[in-house]
Amino acid sequence: MSPSGVTRWPPWLVVSLREKLDDCAALTSSTVDADVAPFMARFLAIRSSGYVEQTAIEVVRGYVQARSGGPVRSFAGSWLERTRNPTAQNLTDLIGRFDSTWRNEFIDLLDDDDERLKRELAFLVNLRNRIAHGLNEGVGREKALLLKEVSVELADWFILRFNP
Repeated sequence: MSPSGVTRWPPWLVVSLREKLDDCAALTSSTVDADVAPFMARFLAIRSSGYVEQTAIEVVRGYVQARSGGPVRSFAGSWLERTRNPTAQNLTDLIGRFDSTWRNEFIDLLDDDDERLKRELAFLVNLRNRIAHGLNEGVGREKALLLKEVSVELADWFILRFNP
């Protein structure tokens, strides 16, 4: 175990989720059956959104574990159990609870390239919600694969920034 109390970075769950996300993307890329391809694209979109959400909370949890102890760790951990959709605002608010500089860095990341990541994240979360509620959604293979890359880019920011 390292002096910070963290034995592995990123946490094992994050690594596992990324491997499963990559597997899902590979299946989505290789699916040729016209009846199956739209379902794979939807599933990849759901997994991509979940990857951002779970990575954010797990790396923040790992950071808190490494940087605190006793009642402070318990208190912080109890608040981290309450996850919300990984919208730009929710992620920014979470980061801002730790450091305003990190918050501003994240806002800059979202705003770069004419707000590309902010737009794609909003589309991804909206798509996940529409799929989950059985509403009409339009996502093809290429868009689902692009959204997967967006989720990895955002998750990587959390992994690097919150490395204890």
